[in-house]
Amino acid sequence: MKKTPMKAILLPLMALLAWHGASPGQAGAQEIETREVTVTSTRAERDLFEIPMTVGVKTAEDLKWQPQTNVADFLADIPGVSIMDGSMPGGKRIMIRGESPMRSLILIDGVKVSEQKSMSGPAILVDTSQIERIELIKGPASVLYGSEAIAGVINIITKKGGDKPVGFSQNFIADSSTHSVETQTAIFGSHNGFNYRFSGSALNAGNRRTPGGDMDKSDYKNNYLTGRVGYDWDNGSFYVRADKYHSVIHIPTATEGGFGHSFDPMAAYYENTTNVFLDLPKWDRQSVSAGFEFRNILVNLTKLKLDLYYQNMKKHFKNTVQMHNTIVSSIPAPMYPILQDMIINIETINDQNSYGGILQSDWKIGDHYLIVGLDYNQDILNADDIRPGTRSIMSTANGSPPQMNFNTLSAYSAFHYKAEQGTLGLFAQDEWALPGNFTATLGLRNTWVKSSLTANDNPDLPASDNKSDTKLVGNVGLVYTGLDNISLRASWAQGYKFPPLNDLYLGTIHGSTNRTYPNPDLKPETSNNFEIGMRYDNGALNLDLAAFYSKSKNYITTRPMPIGNQFVNSDRARAYGFELGASYELYSLGLTPYATVAYIDRQTTDTIGLNTIYPRETRTVAFSTSDTGTAPWTGRLGFRYDKDLDNSFIFHSNVYMEWAASARQTYWEHDLVLDNGSGNRFSFDHGFVTDKLPGWNTYNVDLGLEWGENHKWNASLSLRNIFDQAYTRAKNTLEDPGFHVVAGVGFEF
Repeated sequence: MKKTPMKAILLPLMALLAWHGASPGQAGAQEIETREVTVTSTRAERDLFEIPMTVGVKTAEDLKWQPQTNVADFLADIPGVSIMDGSMPGGKRIMIRGESPMRSLILIDGVKVSEQKSMSGPAILVDTSQIERIELIKGPASVLYGSEAIAGVINIITKKGGDKPVGFSQNFIADSSTHSVETQTAIFGSHNGFNYRFSGSALNAGNRRTPGGDMDKSDYKNNYLTGRVGYDWDNGSFYVRADKYHSVIHIPTATEGGFGHSFDPMAAYYENTTNVFLDLPKWDRQSVSAGFEFRNILVNLTKLKLDLYYQNMKKHFKNTVQMHNTIVSSIPAPMYPILQDMIINIETINDQNSYGGILQSDWKIGDHYLIVGLDYNQDILNADDIRPGTRSIMSTANGSPPQMNFNTLSAYSAFHYKAEQGTLGLFAQDEWALPGNFTATLGLRNTWVKSSLTANDNPDLPASDNKSDTKLVGNVGLVYTGLDNISLRASWAQGYKFPPLNDLYLGTIHGSTNRTYPNPDLKPETSNNFEIGMRYDNGALNLDLAAFYSKSKNYITTRPMPIGNQFVNSDRARAYGFELGASYELYSLGLTPYATVAYIDRQTTDTIGLNTIYPRETRTVAFSTSDTGTAPWTGRLGFRYDKDLDNSFIFHSNVYMEWAASARQTYWEHDLVLDNGSGNRFSFDHGFVTDKLPGWNTYNVDLGLEWGENHKWNASLSLRNIFDQAYTRAKNTLEDPGFHVVAGVGFEF
């Protein structure tokens, strides 16, 4: 069936499904519904109207109506948030306002998810069924949350006990895009102050279904176990929590020339083909945490809270690279390149232990609410690069001198690295109630970082090294609530991020034919972010508008070298844009039309050094571009409807279109000049290259139903990408799923 006739049939059907009666009901969860939302983004409970920053909120109720097996997909409809798969369908990550996931901090019940050996940042390794709420802070939050929060914070708060001594829940989520069914089970309860929750889930996902067919080697599986026991009394609480997440991720075959990057800069010239095979047989996270909270201790001391944690991350990465006709050297005049066919096998085993704690005190002194805290985190990384051997076949080109062939197999090798990074932060933030319905927020943090490479037997890298830094950052916010149903906000915040151990000392070869080398001279990133916004809520119309401008220095990126790449600090980067969420509840019709839209313009400026090998020469080129691979426009348009049917059934529907504009990425492909010393020069100066990824839009329908006593039964049905559009999100390398169905059913007793 052609797409146009299908739309003509399905669009009226979608509208009919959503229009099943008419009465005001529960509003579907979007960031735009603000008035009754309480958040903890300032480390204290506040109404969202009182917060000087932009915060997106998602709850367990939202997840019930639109079930997901991945947390990243759950957050994708928040304006300014996008998903990056990093070639791994089972390891999706979140980008906030176009920033790399490396620049966002993930917290799970206060435990920092630290990832020191990655080029793409940490994934959110937690089961969606255990989520009570997620608060996503946009923009630098380094004062309250530390180094990684230069782009924002994803604060995941999991479910605790229940409202009765013994409770049980069971959920199933089926997803046709991965031919999978996830099971989620929980036992929970509370009695006389004691509370507990034990839960687990299992998912075995098959290959991703796309309009072009199933994507080979895109399957993955994971399982999750967690337990929490706590005790609450009038003026305090205590808890102990442990969880374990295990995953196995297969990664689709990559070929030379992904969006925005080329695995080999001379590939096109030599008409070679390069295949990269990746596998992640283990990506595990386990943690143990405990905490106390005491309230109303003294007249002015309203809260004293201590959280301690230990976390272990294990990752096993396999990488096989196949190259054909790659130049490796030359025979002197006249020049005859030596070409090489290679099969490179590399395995990396990362074992990272992290431990730390957060001590926070809240003080109420007159018109001031003062938060003073101290946090510490220590990461200890042990990494092993194992190379079973590289098989290569070398031959001369051009037919003269006579063709020569060399078939070799390099010896087994293994390199071990150990590196550590400790971070201590002292922070204070004051909320000051000013006359005239103004509230000012002023914050400061001083961060001390010490990073060291303590063991290394790779001769290509430094034997040992130590780096340390101290940095003071601040923020200022102002909120005005003197108008009916309106909150106006403005803020300035500084961001700070110290380079991770991977970028400083270890580097990586995964996903490329050449190593990306570390750089122990990297400087920390810093940024200044300015933001203004407005929230409006009169009970029917909800608006949330924010405009922002950010400037960064010493932005960490990679730069091509004669052979391979290296982590470097670019000169600067800047971004500006706006985000809008709007909804209007039509009481007479029982419908809530809504729209979200985000615009972002990112620009990077750098000076690239271009090198020759024979003779050694260096020249530079200034490079500034707004084509950074980020889709400038994204949004969602739809309407929701909720109906309480005879006090026994609650019906929910959501019909919406998601869309993104085309994205462009311009980069300097490479520069390499070979000279045999006799005036014969081969130049591979490809200059600036621009890749373009088309825009896309999808049409979707969500339907849900709750029934039974206390609505203990629930079922949902989501029809996604109804017209089976083939598309790939910006910054991604994998095609997104085509038309698929996600169905969920569950109960709670």
